[in-house]
Amino acid sequence: MESMDDLLAQLKAEYEQKDAGVQPQEKPLFQEQPVNLPLTDPPTSQSPAKIPDWVSTAQDRELAEMRTEFDKKDQEDALKQQQELEAEQKRVQQQKQREREALTQQATEWLKTLSPNSAEGLWFEEFSDSYPSKLEAAIDYLQALKETKS
Repeated sequence: MESMDDLLAQLKAEYEQKDAGVQPQEKPLFQEQPVNLPLTDPPTSQSPAKIPDWVSTAQDRELAEMRTEFDKKDQEDALKQQQELEAEQKRVQQQKQREREALTQQATEWLKTLSPNSAEGLWFEEFSDSYPSKLEAAIDYLQALKETKS
């Protein structure tokens, strides 16, 4: 194949000949050479074309960087999801604790107003026997009443 300088010189000569009114020679820029390649696929036993090491190294480096970025993003997403889950669990736990405190307050007030000789007082006395304290029994009782009204 001709060198770049030869091709540029040929183009320059053709251009100058056109300016001078002289018809340029009809010499093709590239020499056509017959290709004697088989029309069928090459045998599979031949090794594939060798890719230059610098290409595969650059691609490997680029792929490794991309993989690292994706792994880092996956880890960040997993950490964020874990933190959101923990925050939600903490919020739910705090809500349950507030509800329990409110029920404890209601149960304390209810026990103060409960007449031990009334039908409800006698029933509650029997009901609370299976609880460690009357307060725990009152909390469960008020919670059950609250759930049946909902």
